[in-house]
Amino acid sequence: MIPIPAILTSLFSIGSDWLEGRRKLKAVKLDSEVKLAQAKADAMIKLMAEKQSADIAWENLSIQNNGWRDEWFTILLSIPMVLCFIPGGAVYVGQGFDALNESTPDWYQWAFLVAVASSFGYKKIADLMSLRKGV
Repeated sequence: MIPIPAILTSLFSIGSDWLEGRRKLKAVKLDSEVKLAQAKADAMIKLMAEKQSADIAWENLSIQNNGWRDEWFTILLSIPMVLCFIPGGAVYVGQGFDALNESTPDWYQWAFLVAVASSFGYKKIADLMSLRKGV
């Protein structure tokens, strides 16, 4: 017959080993979750840095390629403003913008916006638009 203290010691050892195994499993799971969260954060930081680098490179290229296009858009965009100060000119400006808004397809309006944005720098246009929207 096996003595009761030996049985209890054996059961306690089995229970202790089982609890130790569960503790180690939880520790491994927690460690993997921490590593996964860190990897996601690192990837997000890298992605943001790459996006910022790409934006800067695009703007630098746009600045290097400036020329007559910048002056052309500056003159073109100034015409409606000047006409607003000439008696009767504001009517034509309003009619012109109404015609642009109602008669031109969206793709044309977007193409013009992209051309202007590339001339003056995309970030500056995006910043102005966000200020206008109150973002």
